[in-house]
Amino acid sequence: MDVNYKKLLSAVVIIWLGTSLLTQAQVLNDSTKSVYGSATTMVLYEADIFKGNLTPSRIDTSITNLHSLRHWYYDSTLQQDLGNVGTASQPLFWQMPTILGNRLGRNAFDVYAVNPKTIAYYDTKSPHTFLNYVQGTLGESIFRTKHTRNIKSNWNVGVGYERVGSERQIGSIGGRLDGLVSHYGLQAFTHYFSKNERYRLMANYSQTSHEQIELGGISPEPGDTRDSLFEYKSEAVRLNKAASNEKRYNFHATQWYKLLGSGLQLYYTLDVNTQHNEFSDEALPYSSSEDSKPQLIFYPRALLDTAQTKDESYFRQIENTFGVMGSGKLFVYRAYAKRRDGDYKLDARGARQVTEGGIPNRVYYQKQENRTIADNFIGGEAQFRLKNDIYVTTDAEFQLGGGDYRLNAQARLKYLTVRQTRTSYSPTLLQRVYISNHFEWFNSFENTQATQTAATLEAGIKNHYLVAQLQYTNLQNYVYYQDSVGNRFAEPVQTSDGLNLIQGSVRYKFNVKAFVLDNTVYYNKVSGPDVIRMPEWYVNSKAYLQGPMFKNAINVQAGVEMNWHSTYLADGYMPVTQQFHLQNAFQVDRYPTLDVFLNTDIKTINIFLKASNLNTVISGWEQGYFTTPYYPANPFSFIFGLRWNFYD
Repeated sequence: MDVNYKKLLSAVVIIWLGTSLLTQAQVLNDSTKSVYGSATTMVLYEADIFKGNLTPSRIDTSITNLHSLRHWYYDSTLQQDLGNVGTASQPLFWQMPTILGNRLGRNAFDVYAVNPKTIAYYDTKSPHTFLNYVQGTLGESIFRTKHTRNIKSNWNVGVGYERVGSERQIGSIGGRLDGLVSHYGLQAFTHYFSKNERYRLMANYSQTSHEQIELGGISPEPGDTRDSLFEYKSEAVRLNKAASNEKRYNFHATQWYKLLGSGLQLYYTLDVNTQHNEFSDEALPYSSSEDSKPQLIFYPRALLDTAQTKDESYFRQIENTFGVMGSGKLFVYRAYAKRRDGDYKLDARGARQVTEGGIPNRVYYQKQENRTIADNFIGGEAQFRLKNDIYVTTDAEFQLGGGDYRLNAQARLKYLTVRQTRTSYSPTLLQRVYISNHFEWFNSFENTQATQTAATLEAGIKNHYLVAQLQYTNLQNYVYYQDSVGNRFAEPVQTSDGLNLIQGSVRYKFNVKAFVLDNTVYYNKVSGPDVIRMPEWYVNSKAYLQGPMFKNAINVQAGVEMNWHSTYLADGYMPVTQQFHLQNAFQVDRYPTLDVFLNTDIKTINIFLKASNLNTVISGWEQGYFTTPYYPANPFSFIFGLRWNFYD
């Protein structure tokens, strides 16, 4: 992000904050109270409608986890990234795919893009504006705003804008050239229902653009040790003129019509999605040895152009879903038929210098591939419930004319929930077909089968809260991106051997008066082929004091957060395909890292201050750690953030 832009934005936010606080102080007195607030601004999700719940809930104004990086994006799961805000990431722990049939398989920037199916819709008694701003001293920044209002009591519209930026912490060029990530997103959404509530519409449009300068990680010098790689800005990197750019456009709309009240409804969902990915490198890296011919490094080979790379991938799909659903006091059901059409296009271009008849000439090359998508599905789900904590749920989806399916059953009795899932899913389009200047593959992989058994125990008694989860998964025909095999690496392969995964977590939280201790421990164990890498142990711990101050004028949380995971062979990252892949040369260690935070709210404003990764500035402690091989995590940063709701 441009430095001047950040300074201007910071000044605007500070002026806005000061002016608004002054205005509130001038306008409101002891006899004047605002009529509108969080109690009159309600939120509803599409998933609520499918569950038969038409009662909206209040917007979230809690300050818990306000400081947490995991809660600044659209995915709060633990992620392995490239050490900086906005960089490519993947879930730290293995997760089962939820989409059957053809899917693209480029998910490195998913956490920064809104999911059209989970977007929030509002019911506001007054115009509502939301502002979220985060700024760190290393140049990391997040700006998000949203405005929504009711046109009528039964019709709400809204728009949103967001921007994420970060600066290089390794391979610095200097000045305004140190930008690393530039992301922006736009959303528009609407919720309408007829006055008799027989007809309802939820629709949204979103677009995102995410550009990341690809550094390839630190390039060690001869004699470098692991500890000597934390000079950050002065460290050389392996790629100097490479970049990835991703653009997404999504339209999502669902309509419901009640035939016989809530017990029998028709619905129709339309999804239109496009994703355009570009990778370019204007100066391919070569070894500088004087004793031999320069050899291409970092990339396995150059197939079209030995000087530069320009690859493109384009994915488009249109999905139509027709269904029937209903709900009653003791049940919810849904059945549907779904059709998906689309295209997957690949374009790789290059040029080579050739000599013909003694005359040098550049010959241009272009390779293209195109695959069409035509998937048909049927599916449904049903839930029978006696109470909110006593129910049985079943759901299933089948691909017609294909081998994909999902069967799932879940039961809850008070504190205990058990679930059994069986699924067969296709390899991604990227895993099957890909061409570029550096890679080319055409694979005929079989479907992956996953059988999973899971149990969750959740209970709260007075000041104690406990949630424990345990799941066992058996995988057959798993597809992964391999380590180096000859001159090939980071390419997809399939194992015929079965894998068994045991994954568990325990979270225990308790408070004694103003003191709160919140601990979560994760455990992962994989048996079978060594093709899924996760830390065996991960610990997140928070200890803080909370309570009102200044005669209940503000609420405060102040404390420390610690993160640690055991040593493991973390996946490497290949920017050409935006995929994390196995590697066997670089162990990622993690010492306990400490963040000190202060979260507070002042009327409609939530503010946090955070000293991130204090370890790097404490004498005698480690100077840094890696999140991905050759990608160090950000050093110490002081971060300021606010979240502000306006109700008029």
